[in-house]
Amino acid sequence: MPRHGISPGEGHPRSSWETESDRSRGSPRLRLLWIGLAVALALPDSLVLWAPAGAHPLPAQSHPARFGRLVPQLRNAFGWWNLTCPVCKGLFTAIDLGLKKEPGVAWVGSMATKLCKLLKIAPPTVCQSTVQLFEDDMVEVWTRSVLSPSEACGLLLGSTCGHWDIFSSWNISLPAVPKPSPQPPKPPAPGAPVSRILFLTDLHWDHGYLEGTDPDCENPLCCRQDSGLPPASRPGAGYWGEYSKCDLPLRTLESLLSGLGPAGPFDMVYWTGDIPAHNVWHQSRQDQLRALTTITALVKKFLGPVPVYPAVGNHESTPVNGFPPPFIEGNYSSSWLYEAMAKAWEFWLPAEALHTLRIGGFYALSPHPGLRLISLNMNFCSRENFWLLINSTDPAGQLQWLVGELQAAEDRGDKVHIIGHIPPGHCLKSWSWNYYRIVARYENTLAGQFFGHTHMDEFEVFYDEETLSRPLSVAFLAPSATTYIGLNPARPPCRLPGLPNRWQLPGELSCGPGS
Repeated sequence: MPRHGISPGEGHPRSSWETESDRSRGSPRLRLLWIGLAVALALPDSLVLWAPAGAHPLPAQSHPARFGRLVPQLRNAFGWWNLTCPVCKGLFTAIDLGLKKEPGVAWVGSMATKLCKLLKIAPPTVCQSTVQLFEDDMVEVWTRSVLSPSEACGLLLGSTCGHWDIFSSWNISLPAVPKPSPQPPKPPAPGAPVSRILFLTDLHWDHGYLEGTDPDCENPLCCRQDSGLPPASRPGAGYWGEYSKCDLPLRTLESLLSGLGPAGPFDMVYWTGDIPAHNVWHQSRQDQLRALTTITALVKKFLGPVPVYPAVGNHESTPVNGFPPPFIEGNYSSSWLYEAMAKAWEFWLPAEALHTLRIGGFYALSPHPGLRLISLNMNFCSRENFWLLINSTDPAGQLQWLVGELQAAEDRGDKVHIIGHIPPGHCLKSWSWNYYRIVARYENTLAGQFFGHTHMDEFEVFYDEETLSRPLSVAFLAPSATTYIGLNPARPPCRLPGLPNRWQLPGELSCGPGS
């Protein structure tokens, strides 16, 4: 198992073929090839890659079938039937070098902005800001994945020239220790002690919320200064919030948290992420860190000494959903965010948890004897995390690390709760399938799973792999605090009746303010 959850590999191999980069920008044909591959990833049948996983393993496959169908078309379109492997790798090395230079990034950004406006994907100002925010990261990812010489030439010319394995299937290793016989959870005895856990998720504080502005503007997020005023026939954004595509002002979150006193006391808090607002086209690292520190301070203020255990949401980073695996270093890495989280949350987390949080945004700890809590960074399973184009095989070694944690808990006779942001059924297929295998193997140990992200009050049921008829685990998805889009903030806090030394979930669960 990789030490501290770091993946042993660092993406796909790169060719050493060097070519003058300006040639790539000077060739319309190469530009068209780049656009062709980009369009290929955006084809409707690419949705197959992002579909929620079922309870069956993925069939073996070299690369998605649609690319196989596109290869002859690409070769024919560009008149490259006689393209040799060295020439192919030289061309794509030139493309990579050219795109990474400032004029290349600017050209990509200009083309993307024009397409966004032409297709009316968003208002022009949102198109412009979004492209400017994403362009550097996206060019870096594409030149290290889809456009890398090994990947692209393996696709166009076959395995003798490279290896195309974007989103290929993979498996983690389970220990050889035999699985214990399934033991259905037993309801707690009448009068048994009750453990009370507050479940917070998707707070989405909007620093720019402005009362009276248009709650139904053309932008993806409204109730802000740039939303303008509503027509005279419609009311503007309310003081506390709005049933529309709006997030919450700070005063509403303060009111929510300050009102928790009568609902307590709580033994601990599960806080499963998404702190900043949905203005994802106009966010800086400073904006995200301000949201992190402001809301963390608010939680500390109103919950006092109650231990809080957070998980990383997909909106914590900028660009949104951008969570590079740990082998990505330098300015592109997520270290700026993980270090800030470790500093903000060191009040609640022990040193062992802070260590893995700084590396990959996940951790494990023991809040009480007999209970192990595991906080996963579900961005490493996300369909929208574009950094996984480089290497989607168990990013950060997180799932293999999870297996080690669960096996150790099983050996000790502990129960385990897992918290995270994105639900496992919303992940890339291979990741979801491997997670399903892990849940099935450790069904006796895993006593509860808690996620957010959908903003809805939902659950996901896991069934045994043999008959698909015996339920073996449930993931509870709590609704959001934010009203985005057109929602009520959610209801009373979670109550977990049960023996403290067993930490079993009962049949009754209600989740709560700011859930």
